Amino acid sequence: MPTEQGNPKVLFYLVSVIGLIYMIVMVILFFNAAPARSYIDVHIEPTEAPACLKCHLKGDETSPTMPHLNVGRCILCHGLAEEKSE
Repeated sequence: MPTEQGNPKVLFYLVSVIGLIYMIVMVILFFNAAPARSYIDVHIEPTEAPACLKCHLKGDETSPTMPHLNVGRCILCHGLAEEKSE
């Protein structure tokens, strides 16, 4: 028999499940938002952050400036492009 007042536990579980799904989607979108590395000699080999920062910390006409804080491992988010662009 239904009651006049809903069970607060059910609401808590429902909001928790929706929040968990939202968090998972946001993490997936975050990691897919990073641009891929282009096919140049420096980008093909996996390198450590200091090698990336050498070009991308200040940027120039050929390498864009890094628009975020250094997280220490560039290839975690920035994968190699799927195709060579010539």
